[in-house]
Amino acid sequence: MPRAWRAIDDPRGCVALGGPPLRSVVAASVCAAAVWLASCTVQAPKDPLKSLAKPDQIPAVQVAAMEVLDADPANDEYRRALRRIVIQPGWSIGLRREAWDRLATNDPAGLKEALSLSLPKMEAFEWRREVCERIAAAGWGDMTTTLVRALAVPLPLWIPKLEDRPEYIAIMRLHGDRVSDVLYDLFLGADPIRESNLRARCWELLILTGQRERLAQLLADDSKATSDTLVIDLRASARDLGIMPSNREEILWIRSLRTPQQRTFWNEAAAAVAKMPEATRATLAPKDVPVVVAAARHQPSLLTTSREDLLRDLSASLSGPDTRRYTANFEGYGTKAAETIAAHADALTWGDLAVISLLRQGLQVPQVRAHLFDFADRDLADRTTEYGGIIRLDSEGRFEVVEYPPRVRGSDVRFEASQEMFDAGYVGLTHFHYHAQAYENHRYCGPHLGDFTYADATGVNGLVMTFVSRDRMNADYYRRGRVVVDLGVITRPEG
Repeated sequence: MPRAWRAIDDPRGCVALGGPPLRSVVAASVCAAAVWLASCTVQAPKDPLKSLAKPDQIPAVQVAAMEVLDADPANDEYRRALRRIVIQPGWSIGLRREAWDRLATNDPAGLKEALSLSLPKMEAFEWRREVCERIAAAGWGDMTTTLVRALAVPLPLWIPKLEDRPEYIAIMRLHGDRVSDVLYDLFLGADPIRESNLRARCWELLILTGQRERLAQLLADDSKATSDTLVIDLRASARDLGIMPSNREEILWIRSLRTPQQRTFWNEAAAAVAKMPEATRATLAPKDVPVVVAAARHQPSLLTTSREDLLRDLSASLSGPDTRRYTANFEGYGTKAAETIAAHADALTWGDLAVISLLRQGLQVPQVRAHLFDFADRDLADRTTEYGGIIRLDSEGRFEVVEYPPRVRGSDVRFEASQEMFDAGYVGLTHFHYHAQAYENHRYCGPHLGDFTYADATGVNGLVMTFVSRDRMNADYYRRGRVVVDLGVITRPEG
């Protein structure tokens, strides 16, 4: 659409048209009409602060309120009202601009502080874009960390490509074509305690912008960052496990395993990884560390079994003539993606295949099945939540099911994992939860959208157990990237 005919959001509630050739003509024409007079000729409200608290007020009234309050620009209540307009949902862009301009002149520190908290979670995307443009245009280099925090929030449905994000472009305008240097310097220079989350986000963005080799060199050089505990932990991960975390959650995972309480587990993992072929070690992620330890405890030969051999064996065992798969198929929430080994053959890693192999063994243990069915029966009876927990191996290599109560209740189709469960999951084979709203629940087999979101955000191995009859449950393995493999059906043990 030519720019001259693009509608412009006017803060006074009037419609003007963009483009110098037509602006004055159209404005004069519209203002001659009674409708213009009705919306543009307004009196200042009796309580201007109250007017600024209501997003549904006519914008012209709110601008008039600002003009009254401009007599005392240092008024704290007025400044807070302007900050709300800039950062909170529900306000027109035109009115946001009016508030921004006043704050930029009279309260720039307050404006920056409000943006530092709100920009990373701002969902008014076109205003978010303009905020980034305004930060760059103003030369506010001290807002770089805010831009980085905002950039680290994935928004694939808005702008999938990182380099096209307005935050990225703003950082470039502030610092030149050296975004990776800015991120690297922030990672090393940010406060290790107060800004630990920022440092993790910088690492994540460095990976996304192709700086993996630069980070690998940092970890390989023992003379650098010798007192930085984050770098020390990541260096140990690369050295002992061959793992370089790719995002914030994986960094938290590795750091949890590096605590004194997990020292024995870490040493066990390092010893097991040392026995694995180099090609396999190169594919490991944090979620695979408990799998490696479980294999060492329960089936040591698994450590030296190649991905190709695992793929072949599992393809055969999961595609027999008696195998029946149940796939989620209900309005708007399921997935039509195939849930077979073959469908995900290119994506499945050694770690994926190894945990599938171990889970299939564990699900055949009578005591494990008895526990899972008993837990599922209790879930079916409880209409306030789904149930879930961790499946892991104990120190003697035996499979065990560990129950964790939900973090919150309120929905029979949601399981909210607690922090305690999440912490325990760092050394567990898989998180699991049920779809047990009814015994005949086959329409809801497999992971759904919320489960995929959880796996994408956390990087965990996941298992969902679904009743298909009173004495049969279907098991589906899933992980980040919507990889799902149907593991078949288990039956309730007799007695």
